[in-house]
Parts: sequence; C-alpha cells; structure tokens
Amino acid sequence: MDKQRFSSAAEALASIVGDDTVKDAIQEEVCKTPLIDTLVRMRMQKGISQKRLAELMQCTPSKISRLESSTDDTLKLSDIKEYVRALSIGMSIVLEDNDLPVADQIRQHVFSIHEKLERLVKIANEVDGDSEIIGKINQFYGEVLLNFLVKFESSHSKLRMVVEPEKSSETEVMLENSKELVVTAE
Repeated sequence: MDKQRFSSAAEALASIVGDDTVKDAIQEEVCKTPLIDTLVRMRMQKGISQKRLAELMQCTPSKISRLESSTDDTLKLSDIKEYVRALSIGMSIVLEDNDLPVADQIRQHVFSIHEKLERLVKIANEVDGDSEIIGKINQFYGEVLLNFLVKFESSHSKLRMVVEPEKSSETEVMLENSKELVVTAE
C-alpha cells in the first residue's frame, strides 16, 4: 500500500471521503479557531488533561470540552483568563489602533519589547549572583539583538529596492545568496 502525503488534516479527510468540498469546509472552520488551537496546544504541551484543567478551573470537564470545541468568536474573556490562569501562563492583549501610521505602531512594539527586556534585567538582579541564570539572560540578549538585526536587514534590503531601483538586481542576487540566521535559546 502506497503512503499518501497530505499537507493538512483537511486534505487527508477530503481524500478519505472523496469530496474536495470537505477540505474547504474544514479549512474554513480551522480559520475560526486560532486562539482555541493555541490554548489547546499549550494545555497539551504542559501534559494537562481536560479533566485536570477542569479541576484547576473549578468547573466540569464538559465545560472544558465545549470551550475547546467552540469557535474563537464564542469565547468569553473571563473563560480565557481562567483557562490561562489554570495553565500558569501569561496572557497579553494587544490593542492596536490601525488608524495610526505603521511607524507609530512599530514604536509601540519597540517600547513593549523594552519593558520585557527590563523585566529580564530585574530577574538577573534577583537571582543572587547565579552565574548560570545571568549568563543565559545575557546570551538571550545577544540572540534578541542578532535576530532583530537579521530581520531589520531583510526588511531594509527590500526598502532599498524601492528607494534605489537601479541597484535592485544587484541586491536581489545578494539576498538570494544570503541565508537567514535565527538563533534560539536552548
């Protein structure tokens, strides 16, 4: 028996039932649940069952089942807050004014990142000189800087193609030859 490869569960199910409209319907439903998918993935990564989560949230397992099988539009903010609290994970809600110029939106993100980096400095100050933790925080700062510079250069190169179109073919060759380097903490 030949193994078939599918790019998604929706494609696999459409193949099983022999109806491509099934694939479209499933993909449409998946688009309605990115938040729920993230919550479920986080729960599973922590190895917490629906039953245990229900205990932590002080509700019934059926409530967890209904929540996880609903769509993002039907979620209540209070349920999301309880869910993430029970998983001991943080939650941030970003409200962006899309009427603001993109530059102002970027400034807001830069200030937000700065606040989070300052929290790391505070942690480094509170670990009583633990050189391993301080070293890991320092290493992370380097990774943040490197990743930012790589992403910045990629965007800036694209901007240069607009600003200096006569040099764009030369820049395109350089971009094709360069490889993106993204460092992640171990």
